[in-house]
Amino acid sequence: MTEIRKADPEARRHAALLLVIGICVGAILMAAFERYRVPLRDWVLADPAASLQRARLIVVLLGILLVAPLLAFAGYLWSVGGRIIQESEFPPPGFRVIRDTAIITGERAVSRGRLLKVIALGCGVVSALMGFLLWRLESVLSASF
Repeated sequence: MTEIRKADPEARRHAALLLVIGICVGAILMAAFERYRVPLRDWVLADPAASLQRARLIVVLLGILLVAPLLAFAGYLWSVGGRIIQESEFPPPGFRVIRDTAIITGERAVSRGRLLKVIALGCGVVSALMGFLLWRLESVLSASF
């Protein structure tokens, strides 16, 4: 018979709260960008001597906003994958779940842990690629000024 880890209502509330906060922050950032796009452009172009530095600052800040959450997610997935591999149990002991989950042990659990680590590596590669592309964008911008 398969062992079941019961859902934790507190973990479910935390997950829902995190989702709502993420959606709100994303909506606020998009609305702020739309509202302040023209004044931001005017600020960048207002002083020709400082335009390059201001454009670089904007690209760096946008890069951080894009790359940091993906790197944090990659770190989380790597950590969970490591715990699963170490314990040979999915979900790992002490891990709270948001719905009733069958516990998987042995090689099947280890393969899931390895898959999570591969996904974490993929997220890390994508974030590095995004950082590189933003760096290239910044160098193209600096060449045009």
